[in-house]
Amino acid sequence: MTSRPAPALLRRRLAPAALLLLLAVVFQSQQAIPAAAVNITASDLLATLTVQVENGTGYDRALFPHWIDADSDTCDTREEILIAESTTTPSTGTGCKVNSGTWNSWYDGATWTNPSDVDIDHVVALKEAWDSGAHAWTTAKRQRYANDLGYAWSLDAVTDNVNQSKSDKDPAQWLPPLTSVRCAYAIHWTAVKYRWKLSIDTTEKNALAAILTGSCGSTSIPTPPSGT
Repeated sequence: MTSRPAPALLRRRLAPAALLLLLAVVFQSQQAIPAAAVNITASDLLATLTVQVENGTGYDRALFPHWIDADSDTCDTREEILIAESTTTPSTGTGCKVNSGTWNSWYDGATWTNPSDVDIDHVVALKEAWDSGAHAWTTAKRQRYANDLGYAWSLDAVTDNVNQSKSDKDPAQWLPPLTSVRCAYAIHWTAVKYRWKLSIDTTEKNALAAILTGSCGSTSIPTPPSGT
């Protein structure tokens, strides 16, 4: 059996151009290996966000195709969240329709067993995303944003009328009625903006900075992975 050449010998057998090509391939493969998650404080994460005036025009909810069945298992994004966040085993019917379960709405502390009492909230609302950068995205990327099951802080099952009161407001205009969760809400909001490289406006930043102080601001979280 012929033995494989040692790496040093292999390098000597390559012409300079071929060696450069090999090194480029090795470098690219090393770059593709994901680094271990690095923690960052909430206040430091906020400081990384770009501050700029919002776009404010051209939004249409249809520009964010949502509640799709991304993995073709008959469960659309709404049903996936209802199933994942139910604290009891949910019952489902035809087409993965969730008929019952138990959902704890962390915005207001209410508990629900009828899915019609629960909305799936985009923590950073679709219009807010549009105004702070998503207007420049492709429709395909906006669809991925609207159905972001890859990050636990993007979508939440919450009391329907609480979600409706929030609408498309940012933290300068609306915060959860349960004051004890406002720190967590500000962290989640900041993390989603970071994940999707969305900007913040000045009043929004000031509102977040007022919450992300002291022990709240020093909360250490894994740096959010980039949305794609």
